[in-house]
Amino acid sequence: MIASPTLLVVGLVLLAVAVLLMNWASSRNLKDVAIGAALSAAWTLLWKRQRPGVPEELSTRVDEVRAQGTHVGKAKIVAGYAVKHFVAVVASLAGLLLFGLAVVLLALAVFWR
Repeated sequence: MIASPTLLVVGLVLLAVAVLLMNWASSRNLKDVAIGAALSAAWTLLWKRQRPGVPEELSTRVDEVRAQGTHVGKAKIVAGYAVKHFVAVVASLAGLLLFGLAVVLLALAVFWR
């Protein structure tokens, strides 16, 4: 039997929110994008026996910076990427904390009497 159905529901909701938050943050974190590009290139090289190209997500970001006419415009684009990266890191940490809280709540819901 479940000791506390309320804690179970709250824990499951927090778990879903944590997973969605970390998924959202991983697509905006520059480090995760670079790691994904490296893994994709390695996969292409090993399994498809082709020379990997530059991933589309990275090339679109570089093209967006190159399209700016002035150095100030390029700096604004890069600063925007830096702010998005910082927000993604904070969101990832918040998702990790929510994940831990959800696991504790789920354990309490099942085992607490």
